[in-house]
Amino acid sequence: MRFEVHPQNPQTRTVKLAAALLEDDGLLLYPTESGYAIGCNAESSKAIHKLYALKKPLKKFLMALILPNIRSATDYAHVGNFAFGIMKPRIPGPYTFILPAAPHIARKLDVKRTEIGLRFPTHPFFKELFQHFEKPILSTAAKISEEELIDPDALWNLFQHSVDMMIDCGEIGSHPTNVISLIGNQVEVIRGEL
Repeated sequence: MRFEVHPQNPQTRTVKLAAALLEDDGLLLYPTESGYAIGCNAESSKAIHKLYALKKPLKKFLMALILPNIRSATDYAHVGNFAFGIMKPRIPGPYTFILPAAPHIARKLDVKRTEIGLRFPTHPFFKELFQHFEKPILSTAAKISEEELIDPDALWNLFQHSVDMMIDCGEIGSHPTNVISLIGNQVEVIRGEL
């Protein structure tokens, strides 16, 4: 299923359908401020393994969780005072913050890494989505090679048989997030800038 939504005011009815799909272990292709991404309910083992099957190399890379607010971050990562001070003025925004993962998260996500990426997108779709869906979303860029696709038709052609729904808000330029590690109470800029 592919649904077109207004880029600034996504229709609530369609966003509710996306929330129900995530609740029901589906894979969703959706807009973010940095481009299109694919994600699933991070609380569902079934959905997580569907996402891994779609992007087989995904598990060797850092997991990124999309969260509604900084308060929810402490359920998934260790957010000390140092990290909180760096993150607070920058979220929501185009950042992925790398933090030590809570022990149960690595097990739940079936990964060996001890750190996790956290994102707090600014895209209007997420503002509306988190009114209807309160769980984290395990997220990855909507690509299967180094090529960044920004045209919704091209994305749909590539993923229509792999995802359960696409939220199409038109063309979004590719603007990768700034990736900032806050491990060990030190700032390391991995990509972009702080």
